[in-house]
Amino acid sequence: MSYALESKKRKFHRVLESISKPLTSDNAPKPAPATPTTAQDRLSANLSIKKVRLASADPSELTAVRNSIHKISRPAHRIASANSNKRPTFVPWDRERFLERLETFRRVDRWTSKPSPINEVQWAKRGWICTDVMRVTCVSECGGAVAVKLPDEIDELDGFDIEKVEERKEVRARLVDEYAKMLSSAHGENCPWRNKSCDATIQHLPLTNYDVALSGLHERYTNVSKMSDKLPADDIIQTPEGLDLDVLIKGLPDEWFQEAEKAAASTNGETQPANADNQDSTETPKTVNRVALALALLGWDTASDGAAGLVGCGACFRRLGLWMYKPKENGDVTVYTSLDVAGEHMEYCPWIDKVAQSGTGRPNEKVAELRAGWQVVAEAVKVRHRRRVRSMASTDTLRTDVGSPTETAGEEENADAKKKADREWWAKIRRVRQVLTAKSPKRKAVLPQ
Repeated sequence: MSYALESKKRKFHRVLESISKPLTSDNAPKPAPATPTTAQDRLSANLSIKKVRLASADPSELTAVRNSIHKISRPAHRIASANSNKRPTFVPWDRERFLERLETFRRVDRWTSKPSPINEVQWAKRGWICTDVMRVTCVSECGGAVAVKLPDEIDELDGFDIEKVEERKEVRARLVDEYAKMLSSAHGENCPWRNKSCDATIQHLPLTNYDVALSGLHERYTNVSKMSDKLPADDIIQTPEGLDLDVLIKGLPDEWFQEAEKAAASTNGETQPANADNQDSTETPKTVNRVALALALLGWDTASDGAAGLVGCGACFRRLGLWMYKPKENGDVTVYTSLDVAGEHMEYCPWIDKVAQSGTGRPNEKVAELRAGWQVVAEAVKVRHRRRVRSMASTDTLRTDVGSPTETAGEEENADAKKKADREWWAKIRRVRQVLTAKSPKRKAVLPQ
Protein backbone atom coordinates (compact mmCIF):
# COMPACT_ATOMS: atom_id res chain seq x y z
CA MET A 1 0.00 0.00 0.00
CA SER A 2 1.42 3.37 -0.97
CA TYR A 3 2.30 6.06 1.54
CA ALA A 4 -0.23 8.55 0.08
CA LEU A 5 -3.13 6.12 0.55
CA GLU A 6 -2.14 5.39 4.17
CA SER A 7 -1.89 9.10 4.88
CA LYS A 8 -5.40 9.68 3.54
CA LYS A 9 -6.81 6.83 5.67
CA ARG A 10 -5.18 8.25 8.84
CA LYS A 11 -6.64 11.68 8.11
CA PHE A 12 -10.06 10.14 7.54
CA HIS A 13 -9.97 8.27 10.87
CA ARG A 14 -8.88 11.44 12.69
CA VAL A 15 -11.88 13.25 11.24
CA LEU A 16 -14.22 10.50 12.45
CA GLU A 17 -12.67 10.53 15.92
CA SER A 18 -12.97 14.30 16.21
CA ILE A 19 -16.65 14.11 15.25
CA SER A 20 -17.43 11.37 17.78
CA LYS A 21 -15.65 13.13 20.69
CA PRO A 22 -17.83 15.18 23.14
CA LEU A 23 -17.82 18.89 22.54
CA THR A 24 -15.92 21.08 24.99
CA SER A 25 -16.94 24.50 26.23
CA ASP A 26 -14.42 26.16 23.96
CA ASN A 27 -15.65 24.73 20.71
CA ALA A 28 -19.32 24.17 21.64
CA PRO A 29 -21.64 25.19 18.81
CA LYS A 30 -24.19 27.93 19.13
CA PRO A 31 -27.86 26.90 19.38
CA ALA A 32 -29.32 26.17 15.99
CA PRO A 33 -32.13 28.36 14.69
CA ALA A 34 -35.72 27.11 14.80
CA THR A 35 -36.13 27.39 11.03
CA PRO A 36 -36.08 24.11 9.06
CA THR A 37 -32.85 23.10 7.29
CA THR A 38 -32.60 24.18 3.66
CA ALA A 39 -30.84 22.59 0.72
CA GLN A 40 -28.13 25.26 0.86
CA ASP A 41 -27.24 24.23 4.44
CA ARG A 42 -26.92 20.59 3.40
CA LEU A 43 -24.72 21.54 0.44
CA SER A 44 -22.39 23.69 2.57
CA ALA A 45 -22.08 20.88 5.13
CA ASN A 46 -21.19 18.31 2.50
CA LEU A 47 -18.57 20.66 0.98
CA SER A 48 -17.05 21.23 4.43
CA ILE A 49 -16.74 17.50 5.10
CA LYS A 50 -15.22 16.90 1.68
CA LYS A 51 -12.76 19.76 2.18
CA VAL A 52 -11.53 18.36 5.48
CA ARG A 53 -11.29 14.82 4.13
CA LEU A 54 -9.18 15.84 1.12
CA ALA A 55 -7.14 18.68 2.64
CA SER A 56 -6.09 18.95 6.29
CA ALA A 57 -7.52 18.50 9.75
CA ASP A 58 -7.65 22.15 10.80
CA PRO A 59 -9.55 22.53 14.13
CA SER A 60 -11.52 25.52 12.88
CA GLU A 61 -12.78 23.53 9.92
CA LEU A 62 -13.70 20.62 12.17
CA THR A 63 -15.79 22.96 14.28
CA ALA A 64 -17.58 24.18 11.17
CA VAL A 65 -18.29 20.59 10.13
CA ARG A 66 -19.71 19.72 13.54
CA ASN A 67 -21.91 22.80 13.46
CA SER A 68 -23.23 21.82 10.05
CA ILE A 69 -23.94 18.24 11.12
CA HIS A 70 -25.65 19.44 14.31
CA LYS A 71 -27.85 21.73 12.24
CA ILE A 72 -28.84 18.94 9.85
CA SER A 73 -29.64 16.42 12.61
CA ARG A 74 -32.46 18.58 14.11
CA PRO A 75 -35.69 17.86 12.24
CA ALA A 76 -38.33 20.56 12.16
CA HIS A 77 -41.07 18.32 13.59
CA ARG A 78 -39.32 18.29 16.97
CA ILE A 79 -39.81 22.03 17.25
CA ALA A 80 -43.45 21.79 16.22
CA SER A 81 -44.14 18.99 18.72
CA ALA A 82 -43.26 21.31 21.62
CA ASN A 83 -46.34 23.41 20.90
CA SER A 84 -48.66 20.50 20.11
CA ASN A 85 -49.91 20.20 23.71
CA LYS A 86 -51.37 23.72 23.83
CA ARG A 87 -55.13 24.10 23.98
CA PRO A 88 -56.81 25.57 20.92
CA THR A 89 -57.47 29.27 21.35
CA PHE A 90 -60.16 29.74 18.71
CA VAL A 91 -63.19 28.05 20.27
CA PRO A 92 -66.07 30.56 19.97
CA TRP A 93 -68.63 27.84 20.81
CA ASP A 94 -67.08 26.89 24.19
CA ARG A 95 -68.89 28.61 27.08
CA GLU A 96 -66.27 27.59 29.66
CA ARG A 97 -63.49 29.21 27.65
CA PHE A 98 -65.63 32.33 27.24
CA LEU A 99 -66.05 32.54 31.00
CA GLU A 100 -62.29 32.15 31.43
CA ARG A 101 -61.71 35.17 29.19
CA LEU A 102 -64.46 37.15 30.92
CA GLU A 103 -62.96 36.45 34.34
CA THR A 104 -59.75 38.26 33.35
CA PHE A 105 -61.74 41.52 33.47
CA ARG A 106 -62.79 40.94 37.09
CA ARG A 107 -60.00 42.90 38.80
CA VAL A 108 -61.09 46.46 39.49
CA ASP A 109 -57.49 47.71 39.48
CA ARG A 110 -57.18 46.69 35.82
CA TRP A 111 -60.62 47.26 34.34
CA THR A 112 -63.52 49.57 35.01
CA SER A 113 -67.01 49.48 33.55
CA LYS A 114 -67.39 50.61 29.95
CA PRO A 115 -70.44 51.38 27.77
CA SER A 116 -72.35 48.31 26.60
CA PRO A 117 -70.98 48.32 22.99
CA ILE A 118 -67.42 47.87 24.33
CA ASN A 119 -67.93 46.29 27.74
CA GLU A 120 -65.99 43.25 28.89
CA VAL A 121 -68.54 40.84 27.43
CA GLN A 122 -68.00 42.20 23.92
CA TRP A 123 -64.23 41.94 24.23
CA ALA A 124 -64.44 38.39 25.62
CA LYS A 125 -66.77 37.34 22.80
CA ARG A 126 -64.16 38.49 20.28
CA GLY A 127 -61.30 36.54 21.88
CA TRP A 128 -59.73 39.31 23.99
CA ILE A 129 -58.42 39.02 27.53
CA CYS A 130 -57.41 41.74 29.97
CA THR A 131 -53.63 41.64 30.54
CA ASP A 132 -52.88 45.05 32.03
CA VAL A 133 -54.49 48.28 33.16
CA MET A 134 -57.15 49.09 30.54
CA ARG A 135 -55.30 46.91 28.04
CA VAL A 136 -56.64 43.87 26.17
CA THR A 137 -54.69 41.27 24.20
CA CYS A 138 -55.78 38.59 21.77
CA VAL A 139 -55.87 35.14 23.31
CA SER A 140 -54.60 33.61 20.03
CA GLU A 141 -51.33 35.56 20.23
CA CYS A 142 -51.87 37.18 16.85
CA GLY A 143 -50.13 40.31 18.10
CA GLY A 144 -53.30 42.32 18.58
CA ALA A 145 -53.44 44.60 21.62
CA VAL A 146 -55.61 47.59 22.41
CA ALA A 147 -55.45 50.19 25.19
CA VAL A 148 -59.06 51.07 26.01
CA LYS A 149 -59.22 54.53 27.54
CA LEU A 150 -62.20 56.85 27.61
CA PRO A 151 -62.49 60.40 28.99
CA ASP A 152 -64.35 60.68 32.25
CA GLU A 153 -67.95 61.74 32.14
CA ILE A 154 -68.63 65.25 33.42
CA ASP A 155 -71.79 66.99 34.46
CA GLU A 156 -73.00 70.54 34.82
CA LEU A 157 -73.01 70.03 38.56
CA ASP A 158 -69.23 69.67 38.48
CA GLY A 159 -68.85 73.32 37.50
CA PHE A 160 -68.61 72.88 33.72
CA ASP A 161 -70.81 74.75 31.28
CA ILE A 162 -73.21 73.10 28.84
CA GLU A 163 -70.89 73.40 25.82
CA LYS A 164 -68.05 71.68 27.66
CA VAL A 165 -70.31 68.86 28.77
CA GLU A 166 -71.71 68.32 25.25
CA GLU A 167 -68.23 68.37 23.73
CA ARG A 168 -67.02 65.74 26.17
CA LYS A 169 -70.05 63.54 25.41
CA GLU A 170 -69.42 63.78 21.64
CA VAL A 171 -65.76 62.85 22.05
CA ARG A 172 -66.69 59.94 24.27
CA ALA A 173 -69.31 58.68 21.79
CA ARG A 174 -66.85 58.84 18.88
CA LEU A 175 -64.26 56.91 20.87
CA VAL A 176 -66.81 54.25 21.72
CA ASP A 177 -67.59 53.82 18.01
CA GLU A 178 -63.90 53.52 17.17
CA TYR A 179 -63.28 50.94 19.87
CA ALA A 180 -66.33 49.00 18.70
CA LYS A 181 -64.72 48.72 15.25
CA MET A 182 -61.44 47.61 16.82
CA LEU A 183 -63.15 44.60 18.39
CA SER A 184 -62.46 42.84 15.10
CA SER A 185 -60.07 45.08 13.18
CA ALA A 186 -57.40 45.12 15.90
CA HIS A 187 -56.77 41.40 15.42
CA GLY A 188 -54.03 40.18 13.13
CA GLU A 189 -54.73 39.72 9.44
CA ASN A 190 -54.77 35.93 9.73
CA CYS A 191 -56.42 35.72 13.15
CA PRO A 192 -59.70 33.73 13.04
CA TRP A 193 -61.22 36.00 15.73
CA ARG A 194 -61.14 38.80 13.18
CA ASN A 195 -64.11 37.37 11.25
CA LYS A 196 -65.90 35.34 13.92
CA SER A 197 -67.15 35.98 17.44
CA CYS A 198 -69.09 34.04 20.04
CA ASP A 199 -72.80 33.55 19.53
CA ALA A 200 -75.41 35.48 21.50
CA THR A 201 -76.28 32.29 23.42
CA ILE A 202 -72.82 32.07 24.98
CA GLN A 203 -74.08 33.75 28.19
CA HIS A 204 -77.16 31.53 28.48
CA LEU A 205 -77.39 29.80 31.87
CA PRO A 206 -78.11 26.03 31.63
CA LEU A 207 -81.50 26.21 33.35
CA THR A 208 -83.73 24.65 30.69
CA ASN A 209 -83.84 21.36 32.58
CA TYR A 210 -85.81 22.03 35.76
CA ASP A 211 -84.05 19.21 37.62
CA VAL A 212 -80.67 20.86 36.93
CA ALA A 213 -82.03 24.28 37.95
CA LEU A 214 -83.41 22.98 41.25
CA SER A 215 -80.29 20.97 42.10
CA GLY A 216 -78.18 24.09 41.53
CA LEU A 217 -80.47 26.12 43.78
CA HIS A 218 -80.26 23.45 46.48
CA GLU A 219 -76.46 23.34 46.31
CA ARG A 220 -76.09 27.13 46.49
CA TYR A 221 -78.55 27.38 49.39
CA THR A 222 -76.70 24.70 51.34
CA ASN A 223 -73.33 26.37 50.77
CA VAL A 224 -74.52 29.83 51.78
CA SER A 225 -76.37 28.46 54.82
CA LYS A 226 -73.10 27.13 56.21
CA MET A 227 -71.93 30.72 56.72
CA SER A 228 -75.11 31.78 58.51
CA ASP A 229 -73.17 33.64 61.19
CA LYS A 230 -71.70 35.95 58.54
CA LEU A 231 -74.95 36.68 56.68
CA PRO A 232 -76.60 40.10 57.06
CA ALA A 233 -79.96 40.64 58.72
CA ASP A 234 -83.17 39.75 56.93
CA ASP A 235 -84.62 43.25 57.11
CA ILE A 236 -81.91 44.83 54.92
CA ILE A 237 -82.29 42.35 52.05
CA GLN A 238 -83.94 43.79 48.93
CA THR A 239 -85.34 41.31 46.41
CA PRO A 240 -86.38 42.10 42.82
CA GLU A 241 -89.94 43.06 42.02
CA GLY A 242 -92.21 40.08 41.52
CA LEU A 243 -90.36 37.77 43.90
CA ASP A 244 -92.31 36.52 46.94
CA LEU A 245 -90.05 34.47 49.18
CA ASP A 246 -92.97 33.16 51.24
CA VAL A 247 -94.60 31.61 48.17
CA LEU A 248 -91.26 30.22 47.06
CA ILE A 249 -90.60 28.64 50.45
CA LYS A 250 -93.96 26.84 50.38
CA GLY A 251 -93.06 25.25 47.06
CA LEU A 252 -89.71 23.85 48.21
CA PRO A 253 -89.35 20.41 49.84
CA ASP A 254 -88.90 20.26 53.62
CA GLU A 255 -85.86 18.01 53.18
CA TRP A 256 -83.88 20.88 51.68
CA PHE A 257 -84.09 23.01 54.79
CA GLN A 258 -83.46 20.10 57.15
CA GLU A 259 -80.26 19.18 55.29
CA ALA A 260 -79.12 22.81 55.16
CA GLU A 261 -79.81 23.24 58.90
CA LYS A 262 -77.77 20.14 59.74
CA ALA A 263 -74.91 21.28 57.51
CA ALA A 264 -74.89 24.76 59.09
CA ALA A 265 -74.97 23.26 62.59
CA SER A 266 -72.07 20.93 61.83
CA THR A 267 -70.07 23.82 60.36
CA ASN A 268 -70.66 25.97 63.44
CA GLY A 269 -69.77 23.09 65.78
CA GLU A 270 -73.27 22.61 67.20
CA THR A 271 -74.62 19.16 68.07
CA GLN A 272 -77.92 17.76 66.88
CA PRO A 273 -80.24 15.73 69.15
CA ALA A 274 -80.03 11.98 68.82
CA ASN A 275 -83.64 11.67 67.66
CA ALA A 276 -83.51 14.60 65.22
CA ASP A 277 -83.60 12.31 62.20
CA ASN A 278 -86.64 10.45 63.51
CA GLN A 279 -88.80 13.54 63.99
CA ASP A 280 -91.62 13.99 61.53
CA SER A 281 -91.37 17.01 59.26
CA THR A 282 -94.98 17.87 59.96
CA GLU A 283 -94.35 18.12 63.69
CA THR A 284 -91.39 20.52 63.44
CA PRO A 285 -91.85 23.88 61.70
CA LYS A 286 -89.89 24.56 58.52
CA THR A 287 -86.77 26.52 59.48
CA VAL A 288 -85.67 28.60 56.51
CA ASN A 289 -82.72 30.94 56.17
CA ARG A 290 -84.41 33.63 54.09
CA VAL A 291 -81.20 35.54 53.40
CA ALA A 292 -79.42 32.42 52.14
CA LEU A 293 -82.42 31.52 49.98
CA ALA A 294 -82.58 35.01 48.45
CA LEU A 295 -78.87 34.94 47.64
CA ALA A 296 -79.03 31.41 46.20
CA LEU A 297 -82.04 32.19 44.03
CA LEU A 298 -80.22 35.16 42.48
CA GLY A 299 -77.18 33.01 41.63
CA TRP A 300 -74.88 33.90 44.54
CA ASP A 301 -72.68 31.17 45.95
CA THR A 302 -69.73 30.94 48.29
CA ALA A 303 -66.46 32.19 46.83
CA SER A 304 -64.43 29.62 44.93
CA ASP A 305 -61.25 30.46 46.85
CA GLY A 306 -62.97 29.75 50.17
CA ALA A 307 -62.72 33.30 51.52
CA ALA A 308 -64.81 33.73 54.65
CA GLY A 309 -67.82 36.01 54.35
CA LEU A 310 -67.50 36.35 50.59
CA VAL A 311 -70.04 35.31 47.98
CA GLY A 312 -69.65 35.52 44.23
CA CYS A 313 -71.47 35.03 40.94
CA GLY A 314 -70.18 32.51 38.43
CA ALA A 315 -71.71 34.32 35.45
CA CYS A 316 -70.52 37.93 35.86
CA PHE A 317 -67.75 37.27 38.46
CA ARG A 318 -69.04 39.95 40.81
CA ARG A 319 -68.12 39.48 44.47
CA LEU A 320 -69.79 40.65 47.66
CA GLY A 321 -68.15 41.10 51.04
CA LEU A 322 -70.95 40.32 53.47
CA TRP A 323 -69.09 41.95 56.35
CA MET A 324 -70.00 45.34 54.86
CA TYR A 325 -73.67 44.62 55.60
CA LYS A 326 -73.25 43.48 59.21
CA PRO A 327 -72.78 45.64 62.32
CA LYS A 328 -69.24 45.69 63.60
CA GLU A 329 -68.20 44.06 66.86
CA ASN A 330 -67.48 47.41 68.46
CA GLY A 331 -71.06 48.51 67.88
CA ASP A 332 -70.52 50.67 64.81
CA VAL A 333 -73.21 50.69 62.13
CA THR A 334 -72.89 48.79 58.90
CA VAL A 335 -71.11 50.28 55.91
CA TYR A 336 -74.22 49.77 53.76
CA THR A 337 -77.73 49.84 55.14
CA SER A 338 -79.31 47.63 52.42
CA LEU A 339 -78.31 44.76 50.17
CA ASP A 340 -79.92 44.57 46.75
CA VAL A 341 -79.27 40.96 45.74
CA ALA A 342 -80.21 41.71 42.12
CA GLY A 343 -78.65 45.16 41.72
CA GLU A 344 -75.22 43.97 42.90
CA HIS A 345 -74.85 41.88 39.74
CA MET A 346 -73.27 43.38 36.64
CA GLU A 347 -75.89 44.76 34.28
CA TYR A 348 -75.12 42.11 31.64
CA CYS A 349 -75.40 39.16 34.06
CA PRO A 350 -77.93 36.57 32.80
CA TRP A 351 -79.26 36.10 36.34
CA ILE A 352 -80.91 39.53 36.04
CA ASP A 353 -80.66 40.36 32.31
CA LYS A 354 -83.53 38.85 30.31
CA VAL A 355 -81.86 39.38 26.93
CA ALA A 356 -78.61 37.70 28.01
CA GLN A 357 -80.51 34.71 29.41
CA SER A 358 -82.74 34.37 26.33
CA GLY A 359 -79.68 34.16 24.08
CA THR A 360 -81.36 35.81 21.10
CA GLY A 361 -80.81 39.53 21.38
CA ARG A 362 -83.10 40.36 18.47
CA PRO A 363 -83.97 44.07 18.35
CA ASN A 364 -87.66 43.43 17.60
CA GLU A 365 -88.06 40.97 20.45
CA LYS A 366 -90.55 41.67 23.22
CA VAL A 367 -88.43 41.94 26.34
CA ALA A 368 -91.48 41.67 28.61
CA GLU A 369 -92.01 38.06 27.49
CA LEU A 370 -88.45 37.05 28.31
CA ARG A 371 -87.31 35.74 31.69
CA ALA A 372 -84.11 36.26 33.60
CA GLY A 373 -82.22 33.45 35.29
CA TRP A 374 -83.82 33.87 38.71
CA GLN A 375 -87.29 33.89 37.13
CA VAL A 376 -86.58 30.59 35.39
CA VAL A 377 -85.55 29.01 38.70
CA ALA A 378 -88.65 30.39 40.48
CA GLU A 379 -90.85 28.95 37.73
CA ALA A 380 -89.10 25.59 38.11
CA VAL A 381 -89.94 25.59 41.83
CA LYS A 382 -93.62 26.26 41.11
CA VAL A 383 -93.87 23.58 38.42
CA ARG A 384 -92.16 20.96 40.56
CA HIS A 385 -94.43 21.82 43.51
CA ARG A 386 -97.58 21.38 41.39
CA ARG A 387 -96.36 18.01 40.13
CA ARG A 388 -95.52 16.87 43.66
CA VAL A 389 -98.98 17.88 44.92
CA ARG A 390 -100.72 16.07 42.06
CA SER A 391 -98.72 12.89 42.57
CA MET A 392 -99.46 12.91 46.30
CA ALA A 393 -103.17 13.49 45.66
CA SER A 394 -103.37 10.65 43.16
CA THR A 395 -101.55 8.31 45.56
CA ASP A 396 -103.92 9.16 48.41
CA THR A 397 -106.94 8.60 46.16
CA LEU A 398 -105.62 5.24 45.05
CA ARG A 399 -105.03 4.15 48.63
CA THR A 400 -108.55 5.23 49.59
CA ASP A 401 -110.11 3.35 46.68
CA VAL A 402 -108.19 0.14 47.35
CA GLY A 403 -108.08 -0.13 51.13
CA SER A 404 -111.23 1.63 52.39
CA PRO A 405 -112.90 -0.59 55.10
CA THR A 406 -116.29 1.15 54.71
CA GLU A 407 -116.58 0.32 51.03
CA THR A 408 -115.47 -3.28 51.68
CA ALA A 409 -118.18 -3.77 54.30
CA GLY A 410 -120.79 -2.27 51.96
CA GLU A 411 -119.80 -4.65 49.19
CA GLU A 412 -120.24 -7.65 51.52
CA GLU A 413 -123.72 -6.48 52.57
CA ASN A 414 -124.88 -5.98 48.99
CA ALA A 415 -123.40 -9.21 47.64
CA ASP A 416 -126.67 -11.14 48.06
CA ALA A 417 -128.72 -8.36 46.50
CA LYS A 418 -126.43 -8.28 43.46
CA LYS A 419 -126.69 -12.04 43.02
CA LYS A 420 -130.47 -11.88 43.19
CA ALA A 421 -130.58 -9.07 40.62
CA ASP A 422 -128.30 -11.05 38.31
CA ARG A 423 -130.57 -14.11 38.52
CA GLU A 424 -133.63 -12.03 37.65
CA TRP A 425 -131.81 -10.42 34.72
CA TRP A 426 -130.76 -13.75 33.26
CA ALA A 427 -134.32 -15.10 33.69
CA LYS A 428 -135.70 -12.21 31.63
CA ILE A 429 -133.16 -12.89 28.90
CA ARG A 430 -134.14 -16.53 28.72
CA ARG A 431 -137.85 -15.67 28.41
CA VAL A 432 -137.23 -13.19 25.62
CA ARG A 433 -135.10 -15.71 23.81
CA GLN A 434 -137.82 -18.36 24.01
CA VAL A 435 -140.45 -15.98 22.60
CA LEU A 436 -138.24 -14.98 19.68
CA THR A 437 -137.36 -18.57 18.92
CA ALA A 438 -141.03 -19.72 18.88
CA LYS A 439 -142.23 -16.94 16.52
CA SER A 440 -139.37 -17.10 14.01
CA PRO A 441 -140.42 -18.97 10.76
CA LYS A 442 -138.60 -22.16 9.90
CA ARG A 443 -136.73 -22.19 6.64
CA LYS A 444 -137.61 -24.85 4.13
CA ALA A 445 -134.85 -27.02 2.83
CA VAL A 446 -134.02 -26.48 -0.83
CA LEU A 447 -133.47 -29.75 -2.70
CA PRO A 448 -130.90 -29.87 -5.46
CA GLN A 449 -132.40 -30.07 -9.01
